[in-house]
Amino acid sequence: MKIYLDESGNLGGLGANASDDDPYFVLAVLIVRDELSVKRCIRKIRKNKIKKKYKKMSELKFSNSDDNIRRRVLGCIGKTDNDVAFAILRKGQVNESLQDKPQIVYNYICKQLLSKIIGKYAKSGPVELIVDKSLYGIQRDNFNDYVEGRIGQQISTEIEVTHVDSRQCLCVQAVDFLAGAIGRKYRYEDGRYYAKIEHSITIRLDLFEPKNSMI
Repeated sequence: MKIYLDESGNLGGLGANASDDDPYFVLAVLIVRDELSVKRCIRKIRKNKIKKKYKKMSELKFSNSDDNIRRRVLGCIGKTDNDVAFAILRKGQVNESLQDKPQIVYNYICKQLLSKIIGKYAKSGPVELIVDKSLYGIQRDNFNDYVEGRIGQQISTEIEVTHVDSRQCLCVQAVDFLAGAIGRKYRYEDGRYYAKIEHSITIRLDLFEPKNSMI
């Protein structure tokens, strides 16, 4: 099984330091059955009529795209035979002891989300996890060791992590749009992009539901 992971937001301001302007952190995963169809979504958008400035960009990203491109990319992905999973962290609920340990929090979110995905899709593995090499807070070797070793051992699944340049990987660009759409729904209560992919979402992990326990 091949999955792509990206994020929306950051892990600055955890626990009591959380800002009302940035209360959420999202990890999104594209669970691939038909990789070619996702790549075609990105290629098709770039080949069709879009503003010249977007054609000059090395990659399309949710954050620097206009409403038209966001709708077209997400609408196209939503029509492919692929699934979406995500975890959302309510940053204000992180325990005080972890407020200055974003890497531990990041690893914890990954572990919880990957465990659910693998339990649903690939109980016997192997799993190829592909991430943008510029992901927030990742110290590459430590992250690889944690995912491939600790998580893989706990759930008895072989996991291989690959770090790629998002400019060269269309599926990483696609999952960036997924993360952006999910993040926008929670941060701004703007669900217009989320609605394009909602039917493809098979796993929603809320860390944590309002007023529930912290990490």
